[in-house]
Amino acid sequence: MPDKFLLKFARSGRLGLFGVSFLGALVSGMAVVLPVQSTVSDRIVAVVNTEVITQTELEEEVNDMKGQARLRFTGRELNQRLRQIDFMGINRMIERKLQIQIAKRRGIKVTDDEVKDAIARLRRLGESPNENDPKEMALLKDQLTALRIINQQVRSSLLVSDEEMHRFYDQHQQRFRLPSEVRISQILIGLGPGSEMLAVREKAQRVYALLRKGESFEELAGQYSEGAEGRRGGSLGFVRIGDMLPQIQKAIEGLSLGQPSEPIASPLGMHIIRLDERKAAQYRPYEEVREDIRNAVFQLKSEDAYQAWIKDLKDQSYIEVRL
Repeated sequence: MPDKFLLKFARSGRLGLFGVSFLGALVSGMAVVLPVQSTVSDRIVAVVNTEVITQTELEEEVNDMKGQARLRFTGRELNQRLRQIDFMGINRMIERKLQIQIAKRRGIKVTDDEVKDAIARLRRLGESPNENDPKEMALLKDQLTALRIINQQVRSSLLVSDEEMHRFYDQHQQRFRLPSEVRISQILIGLGPGSEMLAVREKAQRVYALLRKGESFEELAGQYSEGAEGRRGGSLGFVRIGDMLPQIQKAIEGLSLGQPSEPIASPLGMHIIRLDERKAAQYRPYEEVREDIRNAVFQLKSEDAYQAWIKDLKDQSYIEVRL
């Protein structure tokens, strides 16, 4: 999964498998802080086996998301959003505690060197982890521990078959679609400093009249075009539909092969465009995108496997929510 996607996913607040995958875990670790020691009067909002989650810890977990909600919503809708955020936050914290508990039982530990390596990765992603904040570092270590147990318990046994990859390719054709293209040539009568558009337009009309009389487009491009393509007989090669100026694209839609357009105005000057070839939309060959497909299918299977695993873990644990 690309780093940018993980970064975005982690910031969304979800803590599924992706939320504890390596970079996702690191980034989400930067979004919250390790729960502080609660006071005797701090209310318990959840019990997870022999551990508790306090109101203070929950507020630290969801503080950023609640702040964003308060900027966007008011009244009854705000109250509903805040309630949802609390339930999402408590679920993340319960899952995290379960992951750390099972990792401890299995003797899984993360070293200081591994934490330093994670910090370096975060910085390459543009994050700014605070190495001097013990709470932030402790949570980062917990996230790495959770990743390790998930890799061991969930991801290590997953395989992706050729049949699954072909099925994904067939069911997600639009994902691999290449837009249609046209091969075009151009004569550009440029609008330079001090030029008047009227004079440029009149010159373009004279060139267009010569084309209508049957003179060679390539020769006229070499003689009149002020773009670099003039030296190539006006050839611009293949251009994707959608990558052109709207007025040029509209003109091309009505052209037949080999037909030059009437002069088209743009901030650059006047364009005469010839349509040389149309290439219909195509799809990237399966073999070309094979590894992309393998990664996509693996991530989907990983998410499904994680949800099943965490559900079993919850079913086997004592969990009480007191929100």
